[in-house]
Amino acid sequence: FLVHNLLLFILSIAFAASDDSNDDPLITKYPGLVSWFTSNGGYIDQRITIGYDDNGIRGMIASDRILEDTLLIHCPGSLVVEPDGDGDGDGYVNQCAHIENIFKELNAGNQSKWYTYFDFDDSLGSRIPSEWDMDTDTNTVKELQGLPPTGQTHRHIEWYMSWCKLGEEPTDLEMRAFKIFLTRSADVGLVPMYDLMNHHNGFINTRLERDGKGGLKVIARTDIDMNEPILNTYARSGWESSVDVFNTYGFVEDYPQLWRWGDDELNQRHENDPGHHFVRYLGNERLLSREATPDPSIRHEPNTHLYEILVISPDIAALYPTKELVSILGNGQRSTDKWIKMIEEHHAILRASHVHKVQDSIQTLFESMPTTINQDESILFHEKGLLEKVRDDKGSIDQHKADVIQAIEYRLAFKKAMRLALHIAQAEKEKFVQDFDEL
Repeated sequence: FLVHNLLLFILSIAFAASDDSNDDPLITKYPGLVSWFTSNGGYIDQRITIGYDDNGIRGMIASDRILEDTLLIHCPGSLVVEPDGDGDGDGYVNQCAHIENIFKELNAGNQSKWYTYFDFDDSLGSRIPSEWDMDTDTNTVKELQGLPPTGQTHRHIEWYMSWCKLGEEPTDLEMRAFKIFLTRSADVGLVPMYDLMNHHNGFINTRLERDGKGGLKVIARTDIDMNEPILNTYARSGWESSVDVFNTYGFVEDYPQLWRWGDDELNQRHENDPGHHFVRYLGNERLLSREATPDPSIRHEPNTHLYEILVISPDIAALYPTKELVSILGNGQRSTDKWIKMIEEHHAILRASHVHKVQDSIQTLFESMPTTINQDESILFHEKGLLEKVRDDKGSIDQHKADVIQAIEYRLAFKKAMRLALHIAQAEKEKFVQDFDEL
């Protein structure tokens, strides 16, 4: 279960039947939400509204230019939905208490202080892998073709059932409370208005400050132009990968993407030598890699011990990124030119022997998969056509087919990232540290 459940309002696609935002209840209800929020002590800049960006994604946007360091939102502690109790229990106990408190407020209906807030919630309008069908004949997980998060897609709901429900089947309202907690809660609790910001690790334009009284402030990190989305992050500093984002929130994030995986050989290597990944880089030669906690003076610290690809665009990526390289994710913006320069410097200290290891792992994965990238693109096109036909004929969505499309879109993005890694490994092979004679 993610330790850092960063807040979210799941990305929503514009209604297929209409381009008129007046048909969207989350846009028409927004003024009422603002009225409730401000009348209860909250503050939100009047230039912030809900609308669709240029890509058809609904979220917070600026109706006029907003300058850097402007206070955008202040949610006081009195409006944060927190766990009941004194918070002295362990992490799982507090998380269960938080879900229970969300359920209690939902169950109270219009008697709840947060009724307007929960009435605005659209968590049920999105799908996450924990909701995929696990029946043998319609198991959506198989569409991942063994890629992560295979084996982990239902870990969130399994945790909830085991720790919070003690094996009992949750009601529909309890499931809604769980999903709100999973996809929208922050460390401090549910924070109204803050959780309407969408995720983007490349164009993030906000920063956060706690107010010292249990509340949270959102401040403009940069100037924000009119009609520009107001963005937060759900995966800061490379802690969570694009795999984690998909597994928790159900979407493939825009660039930059951080793809992460392992295999049996890597797992065995890490078990035998906990510091093996530190010697990927030139300058770490004298490191005693068998030490699980290397010398703090180490020059180049890997982000994780796993295989990783940091993808900046369809043709720019870094193999085995360091913590320094990923530290900007969710914490600011970096120009393409700056990315290119830093990645060139990074690859210049990356050992070719370790590049070969990631190449071998990708080749093995590709050989084990029943479809290629080109085939996936054709399958995806076909499946989307079938889904639209069902929608047109019956006026409803075939949820299993929609889940399959969700899985195919994800595996296609993962495969394209790995294909790019293979291309870079080959095209830049002379730029890596040629260390084979040392092995």
